Amino acid sequence: MPPTSTFPDCLYGVPVDATIANGKITKLDTAAAEKMPGVRAILHRQNIGKIFRSTFGQGINGICIERRPPFDDDVVRYYGQYVALAVADTFESARAAAHAVIVSYAKEKPNVEDKLTADNDPDTVMTAYGPVKRLQSERGDAAGAFASAPVKVDQTYVTPAETHVPIELQGTTACGKATS
Repeated sequence: MPPTSTFPDCLYGVPVDATIANGKITKLDTAAAEKMPGVRAILHRQNIGKIFRSTFGQGINGICIERRPPFDDDVVRYYGQYVALAVADTFESARAAAHAVIVSYAKEKPNVEDKLTADNDPDTVMTAYGPVKRLQSERGDAAGAFASAPVKVDQTYVTPAETHVPIELQGTTACGKATS
């Protein structure tokens, strides 16, 4: 069920997702979407202006650690990456406009491996918000328990990637006086 607003003058945003896993955007055709009833804007790299990330700082936990600001360039790094945002008076209009945006790509072979091995990544990595330990939780002695286990199972499991709605539009309210 689409969200309903109890706030006056609210607009709705629905993202346009990349439909390839790796490549570049060669053309973003927003003409039809921009002419749809109730559509206020189709935001994308060419019309949104420069977006800056926060600087390194202490005490910023639990927020997106992707270094690249939204719509920073035309490079598609993963399937489902946001490439534009349709903004309209109603959720239904924004959704229809997002589906009307036509994106053309120069596809490249995705950088995927079906045989993954442990690498020599450091225990701490630098993010846009400072150093973060790669292992976020430690409990017990896993290596010791495995070494002394009476039965050991060695199996490889593969799971698909998940995109967890990086800007969480379903939980964001930004209202103000709407202007044409």
